[in-house]
Amino acid sequence: MTSPDPGTVDADELRRLLRELSGDLRSRRRFVQTYVEMWPTRLARLGAALDADDTDESKVVLLSIRSSSVMLGVIGVAGLASAGLQAIELGRLERAREIHTALQEVGRRSCERLLELDAADAAES
Repeated sequence: MTSPDPGTVDADELRRLLRELSGDLRSRRRFVQTYVEMWPTRLARLGAALDADDTDESKVVLLSIRSSSVMLGVIGVAGLASAGLQAIELGRLERAREIHTALQEVGRRSCERLLELDAADAAES
């Protein structure tokens, strides 16, 4: 098991989502699982869009990544997605590609941390 990286996921935000779901841990766990399962696909879609210089698709993917990350408290990924959107808006596709590279590592660590936090919450209930 990896050591926790508190900089990638805000545990308080993850627990806030649980409260917003009226304590429905099963629903939150499905959301976490879906986020983790979709991560490689989202990352691949972003890479393909950037390789094709498709700014519209890049923005769609980055918006999706940012929105779901904010909901789960995945702050590092949300921040990078925002930076990627800004880079695209400024026409800085090379910067957006650098951000895609950074998202690979931060996203991997964040998915691991999400699963750890989710399992800890499940164990407590």
